[in-house]
Amino acid sequence: MKSLVALTAAITCTLALQGCTTHLAEGQKRELAIYEEKGLLVREKSVGTAAVLGIFPGAGYFYTGHYVLGITTLPLYPFLGPLWMPFDAAASAKSRNYYATKMEAERNKARDLRELDHRLEDKQLTYEQHIREQRAIEARYAAY
Repeated sequence: MKSLVALTAAITCTLALQGCTTHLAEGQKRELAIYEEKGLLVREKSVGTAAVLGIFPGAGYFYTGHYVLGITTLPLYPFLGPLWMPFDAAASAKSRNYYATKMEAERNKARDLRELDHRLEDKQLTYEQHIREQRAIEARYAAY
């Protein structure tokens, strides 16, 4: 009886941790959609591939870089694996793409702003032109 209670507790904890680790919040989903509309989306991991690999024990998590989840969810696979893991692996791929997109947008924005500043320093632009172009760069990489 004690081992059954311990197993149930372990499964419950693993499920709770698993469900909280990979999904995007609503605001992040909106940001990702805006980045996609602007053509800035970085597809680091395929959502479809992650979902298909999620059918197999741990494979979807390994594909998306969540190695600990890939190992810790192996005991749960017979109970929930084929039902839950494809969806969670797909959400994990979306999360990975969101953060990759956000980082790439920030890097590109910083690069464009540096180039703009150099053009101002070299007196290729007036201060007013610099401000206008700076606002355009900010808008191009903003998630709104």
